[in-house]
Amino acid sequence: MRLDALAQRVGGELAGDPGLEVHQVAAPEDARPGTIVVVTDPGRLRQIEAAGAAVILPHDAPPTRLPAIRVASVRLALALRALAPRTAPPAGIHPTCVLGARVTVGAESSLGPYVVVGNDVTLGERVQVHAHTVIEDDVQIGPDSILHAQVTVRRGCRLGARVVVQSGAVIGSDGFGYAQDAERRHIHIPQIGRVVLEDDVEIGANATVDRAMLGVTRIGRGTKLDNLVHIAHNVQIGEDVAIAAAVFVAGSARIGNRVLIGGWVGIRDHAVIGDDAIVHADTGVSQDVAPGDVVAGHPAWPAKSQRRAEAAYRRLPELVRGLRELTRRLRRLEGG
Repeated sequence: MRLDALAQRVGGELAGDPGLEVHQVAAPEDARPGTIVVVTDPGRLRQIEAAGAAVILPHDAPPTRLPAIRVASVRLALALRALAPRTAPPAGIHPTCVLGARVTVGAESSLGPYVVVGNDVTLGERVQVHAHTVIEDDVQIGPDSILHAQVTVRRGCRLGARVVVQSGAVIGSDGFGYAQDAERRHIHIPQIGRVVLEDDVEIGANATVDRAMLGVTRIGRGTKLDNLVHIAHNVQIGEDVAIAAAVFVAGSARIGNRVLIGGWVGIRDHAVIGDDAIVHADTGVSQDVAPGDVVAGHPAWPAKSQRRAEAAYRRLPELVRGLRELTRRLRRLEGG
């Protein structure tokens, strides 16, 4: 791609030869002529200059003699598909696929080897379904969605446009719902709801999203789930939420819009987390979190208080020694 075209695609300002062509995005250590490096650490500019690559760098980065595209956010530039165009397998249905009755497959869609599709399934245009994926009855998947290898989408689920589900994820597994009888045996409650993933949702590898007992488990538009996240039945997640790996959200919890949740977090059933809240990693959310709050710890409480408590905890041995010395002095005074 020519540098002037690339600058236009990433919304940057070009300094250098607009007709220069680049063929690959490279890490700083792999820089060479014909590559472009996204510079997240301006301290490595000298290394890149010696290699003769072009660069994408922040507006406030130091001057460079290299052909350069300056942008407001290098991370956002990395996220744009101009640097790594999405590839698609050839359109068509592999001969090993098993298709049920009344299946609709949109134009330019691709179904890979050993895909199994149930009855009354609708796939939109340009959908990619990779090898060994199972799509059960009455599922609808919107255009430009991608199901990577060995995904399972259970009966009746709804996936919007441009949804991405990574390998091993299960959408619509039965929720963990049981009732105890008189002898305290656990009797399974039928889970007859569904899962709805709205447009632009992304689900990480080996994540699980349980169907609702009644109604819908919903993940809102643009929300991203990392690997090994579990969403229990009837959870409602808003738009543009980001949840890092190994987070477990218990049944009927509600998470607002634009919430950020770090890794290894547990959220109790029926908890409510308000819009724009931030939950630090390794936190136990056992009560509601107000909109905009930043919480951490076990149980979750304001992150600033948590940091002060951790600082005090590290000083405990010193404080205990001081307390013992004060106690000894007090006893001597009392004895005198």
